[in-house]
Amino acid sequence: MARADAERPDGLDATMAETTDETGEEARISTADLMRASAYMVRMAWQADRSRLAGIVAVQLLTAAGLAALVLVLRDTLGTAFSPGGADRPSGDGLLLALCGLVVLTSAGGMLRTVASGWQRMLTMKTDRHIMAAVLRSAARSDLARFEDPAFHDRLQQAVFASRSQPVMVVTALIGALQALLSMAAVGAAFAVMTWWLLPFTLLAVLPVLKAARDERDADYRLHGQLAEGRRAREYLEHLLAGQDAAKEIRALNLGDTLRDRWNSGYAREIASTAAMQRRHTRRKVLARLIGDVLFVAVIGGMWWTVRSGGVALPTALAALAALLMLATRVQMLGYLFNNIGASAAYVKDIRSFTRDGDGTDRGRAAAVLDGSRSPASPPARPAFSSLRADRLSFTYPGSAGAALHDVSVELGAGELIAVVGANGSGKTTLAKILAGLYEPDGGRLLWNGLGESRPELRRAATAMVFQDFVRFKLPARDNIAFGRPEEPADVDAVAGAAADAGARGVIEGLPLGYDTVLSKEFSNGADLSLGQWQRLALARAFYRDSPFVILDEPTASLDPQAEADLFGRIRTLFAGRTVLVISHRFSNVRDADRIYVMESGRVIEQGSHDELTAADGTYARLFRLQAEAYQRGRRGQRRKGPADGTAAVAALP
Repeated sequence: MARADAERPDGLDATMAETTDETGEEARISTADLMRASAYMVRMAWQADRSRLAGIVAVQLLTAAGLAALVLVLRDTLGTAFSPGGADRPSGDGLLLALCGLVVLTSAGGMLRTVASGWQRMLTMKTDRHIMAAVLRSAARSDLARFEDPAFHDRLQQAVFASRSQPVMVVTALIGALQALLSMAAVGAAFAVMTWWLLPFTLLAVLPVLKAARDERDADYRLHGQLAEGRRAREYLEHLLAGQDAAKEIRALNLGDTLRDRWNSGYAREIASTAAMQRRHTRRKVLARLIGDVLFVAVIGGMWWTVRSGGVALPTALAALAALLMLATRVQMLGYLFNNIGASAAYVKDIRSFTRDGDGTDRGRAAAVLDGSRSPASPPARPAFSSLRADRLSFTYPGSAGAALHDVSVELGAGELIAVVGANGSGKTTLAKILAGLYEPDGGRLLWNGLGESRPELRRAATAMVFQDFVRFKLPARDNIAFGRPEEPADVDAVAGAAADAGARGVIEGLPLGYDTVLSKEFSNGADLSLGQWQRLALARAFYRDSPFVILDEPTASLDPQAEADLFGRIRTLFAGRTVLVISHRFSNVRDADRIYVMESGRVIEQGSHDELTAADGTYARLFRLQAEAYQRGRRGQRRKGPADGTAAVAALP
């Protein structure tokens, strides 16, 4: 869980409170959690590569059986060596054969482990891909409103962190733990055959090590949760410092040293918290190891006493001592592996929770579509569109104190051009996202084609939306357009047609590799575009999507005046037969709309055609006149001064 005082990128004087076992929310991993996480990881590994997993388990069983046989052969070998007839040929032959048996068992075990090591590497890679795909799939399917919630970002960050490293660690640890457990069982069985009464005391020596391992993994998981928001802030600063998008402004403002200092101080707090936790639990583990070793020494002393008293033969005692040392090694290994598995179990719990809750379409099936063997669910078919009516909608962003929309009602008919205007922050874009199926309203209702049921996935399937803050994909130009219909193979002719409609065809064909050019100079043969050229590609993506309902959110904000006038002059032709919702703060661009809604503070305060609204002499008329007068003053000033390049500015105002 993120702490309220965690590091933030805005430079507030926030310090990370000292992380101790006694402070913060309890975050213990119970035995049940450990078992569930282990079962989940085994299931994921089985789904990722069942043949290699089965092979690895078989190798571990064979290795454990060979180890038990090795202990018993060692006992017989020592018995032969210490027998009274040890100098005779038969005894010598027996000793030679026993030694050969030891070599064969050791060699076979080594070869099996070599083969299993290669299988294990492939299994961990496939499991890593398998689980990361589940996390990415759930993130992509999470509702947009969740991205307004800091707690969701903490959960997403923890799940991504876990999926990048923990699958490999937990699969490796589980395999190692299986080997250690089987070896302990085999050696313990051989040990029990020789000196069974010492076995309970040997197992008692395991407890301090396991207890210390459990305490450390719980503390590590608590610390990870407390550092989650600080890590997100640090990763954001890394993105600013190493990314291309912010590079020019960081250098223009000379922000490099300031941001790097904040990154460094945040990292220093994380290191200090981690070091404090490590120091505390290192002391505890050292003490646990010392207690365990003392108990093992006591067991050895008890065994030696039985030899001196004649209760156990010396060869048996020596073989039992070797078995005890093997058992001690496996116990220590098991304690270390339990520490890793326990820590990983905590993170696997994050993965399971996120992939279960983040996927509203397929809850509880984190591994449904992961390795390419099954196809993801197809998007809903593009529904017909005849009307969309919003009736008294209200909406509040998660964590916000005030509502973004209050009792908003709008209506859109087939083939209509509808406009929503208003100042920044009036609720225009929020309304558009609800109509497009990206958010669900808190109150009111949406009527799709006159029906009361309006599922968001159906609205998304029927909508093409050009965002004001559109994404610039650092991918080939063709993909930037064809992503309008990602469920279908790219149609080369349709891509070119969409580019032409958006005025981007000449720009793309002039690139080094044409439509195959990657749109970033971070890649070989890549190219950068101007902001206006990027906006043309965003428009082309909407044309290519070919949806019956189109939303244009400030679609010309980055275009030059001539391109802006051309687009709005041809908007009915370009989107013929479709319903178009235009969001703009430039009233001149929407004067030809069939109906205009004026928004202020999350409410619709006026509606009507341009002529009706100007005749009403309300807010729309006042703002329209203000924009027109400002433009006319600019034109008069430019005529007196004279245009710098010999051309006059283009405007759509009367």
